[in-house]
Amino acid sequence: MKKIFALAVALLTLVSCNMDFYSSASMTSAQLKENPASAVYTTDGIYALFKDALPYNAESGTDDNVYIRHYFQLAESRGDNLCISAHSTDPFLGPYMYEDVDNTKNKYYLWWMAYKIIYAANSNIDAIDPNADKTSSHLLGENYFFRAICHFHMVSLFALPYSAGRDNPGVPLRIGMDYSSTSRATVGQVYDAVVEDLKKAAEYMDAGTPRGDASYVSATAARALLSRVYLNMGKDDECIDLCENQLMKKAPNVVTAGYDLKKYPTETWSSPETIWCVHLIYPADLLSDSATIGAMYYKDGDEVAGTNRGWGEWYWNDELIELFNRYPADKRFSTYFCYEPMAYDPTKDDGTKKMVCFPSKPKTGDYLIFGYALNCTADANGDYSFTWEGKNYKAVKTTVNGYTRYFINDNLTGDASYFGGKTPAYIRANVDETTGIRGGTFPRYYNTKYSFQDGQPTFSSPVMLRWGEVVLNLAEAYAHKGDVTNALKYVNMIRNRAGIAAADDFTAANMAARGYDDVLDVVLDERRMELCFEGHRLFDLQRNKLKLDRRYPGYHDWCQIDYNDPRMALLIPADEINASHIDQNPR
Repeated sequence: MKKIFALAVALLTLVSCNMDFYSSASMTSAQLKENPASAVYTTDGIYALFKDALPYNAESGTDDNVYIRHYFQLAESRGDNLCISAHSTDPFLGPYMYEDVDNTKNKYYLWWMAYKIIYAANSNIDAIDPNADKTSSHLLGENYFFRAICHFHMVSLFALPYSAGRDNPGVPLRIGMDYSSTSRATVGQVYDAVVEDLKKAAEYMDAGTPRGDASYVSATAARALLSRVYLNMGKDDECIDLCENQLMKKAPNVVTAGYDLKKYPTETWSSPETIWCVHLIYPADLLSDSATIGAMYYKDGDEVAGTNRGWGEWYWNDELIELFNRYPADKRFSTYFCYEPMAYDPTKDDGTKKMVCFPSKPKTGDYLIFGYALNCTADANGDYSFTWEGKNYKAVKTTVNGYTRYFINDNLTGDASYFGGKTPAYIRANVDETTGIRGGTFPRYYNTKYSFQDGQPTFSSPVMLRWGEVVLNLAEAYAHKGDVTNALKYVNMIRNRAGIAAADDFTAANMAARGYDDVLDVVLDERRMELCFEGHRLFDLQRNKLKLDRRYPGYHDWCQIDYNDPRMALLIPADEINASHIDQNPR
């Protein structure tokens, strides 16, 4: 019989660093029914599965084989927020370049673990009596949530987006304990099942007793995820009703007043901004300084001396930086952006000498690198003259839609359609040329959104759901309906709490002067800033049938990719194809 390969280790006894529990994968539903109290332990075991590094298919475990690491890497690296600067031994590189293969560990481990969690949740759902007590009711809701989010993650990554059609092949749908065969449900069928599970999750958790801080899922978490699912499905009225009449009425004051951004990455589980995070506990859950989500975004120490922690291979895309630079008071950027620590000394930055960098097509290769010049000084007009590869250039200060930009009046990208043939230039702080420029061509702009929990530079408890997304889901749903007033109301709510003054609020009257013809573009830019590096950007583009614009420097093709391009669906792991003989995604 065809069986999903995730179940090949169904009898594996799970082990967690921080919890002792019975394994749902090694207990039958009948055994759970005989011992209802064990549902607490088996449910706690599912929380551990999101963060544990388990041996895959009898292979030895590795420190970087973790669900949350692979999910956040695959979700974020395929968007347009990141500049990857060179070859890497990490398997994220293929998916980032849209040249993925079907046997890399990030895909097969994530797939395997997602269905392992689904199997465990199904066992608990089959066994828990919600009428036993309020604890049981809440536990049942938690398991419906886990089944929903794993199916949702899988269909988001391994199938074309919902916007490309409900009838496209989705992923295997596992509802209940019948595992006799495996087939791919349609995208629509998977989404429908996720919606039903999240409704049940919220209903049971409403009737139950919450279990603690944001380390545990809640009815609010189920509804927050459901608002995202509705948005993807184009169900704007349902999204608005859910957010306005249920979520926002229970929202904490951080939704309008803001929260401590510096404390947020270090104590996400106790932050009022967090709805649900995967709580990693130091030191047990810090498997390696270089095997965390934050390790790709940040690095400290000395490589030569062998004291470095992290890899620091993922940098900010300069166009994302330019979005933030329009509003210097924006606390989000100043909190999470930093230069390579060894390359930049703020005490030596007198504000006059700058680095000018710009996209440039190299003599060989299809991807674009950065040209750069250090120690540049602005003239009386605010322009920067410099010499690069023996030729003189000038980055000219230009006002575009009320914002300051710089352009070189030469086409250095080879793409006449990109900024009308001009080359955008980015004015940045001077850095040390040896340590601050990766491979001689890519400035190292680090991101600390996943850093410094318990003082560790690459350690954090990643947030799966938070209030900022709920507010922006609401704004986007209103934008889809053409309700400019309400869409901007919620955009400005997010901007104000980030430190941007009310005088800079967006209004229907000033949108055009700021370069926006459509309120949806305002919302999507705000989502890009607020949720950057949290795995949302690619799905935001797909949902709105927009092209992924990869025309910026980085180790990827200079290109645009349609939302319904077959490459948007990751290849299903070869192990699954070989075990169940389901159809592979086309290329």
